[in-house]
Amino acid sequence: MRDKDWPEKLVTYLQKNLDTPFEWGTFDCCLFAANAVHAMTGKDFAEPFRGKYTTEKGAAKALIKYGHGDIKSTLNAIFGPLKPRLNAGRGDLVLVETDTGDALGVVASGKIWVATLNGLATMPLNRALGCWSVPCHQ
Repeated sequence: MRDKDWPEKLVTYLQKNLDTPFEWGTFDCCLFAANAVHAMTGKDFAEPFRGKYTTEKGAAKALIKYGHGDIKSTLNAIFGPLKPRLNAGRGDLVLVETDTGDALGVVASGKIWVATLNGLATMPLNRALGCWSVPCHQ
């Protein structure tokens, strides 16, 4: 469940990492998204993956060994089935297609935030293939 002050925590997390470059096993798309969820909820869904890989090939192996084979299947197991992109709201995770395959992003300020080699970047919401909602505080 998201903390009551999750919007501020998400903004703080994004601002803190604007210039953090993509790095496998440290700040790749999955760990960027997991860290955002951790900031909003205090829960770390990527704990089984942390420290287990440092390369793209290692990340793929970790998804097989500790997840459900790929990004989409792993997130489906954690957050439920992928929803249509029109359901994406602030703080939700989205699946996007990149030149190197599927990646995760986080919705904030009406955009998708993604980890890149030069730090965080944004892309329009219509680039989302679908989304997963991070449960809100009740």
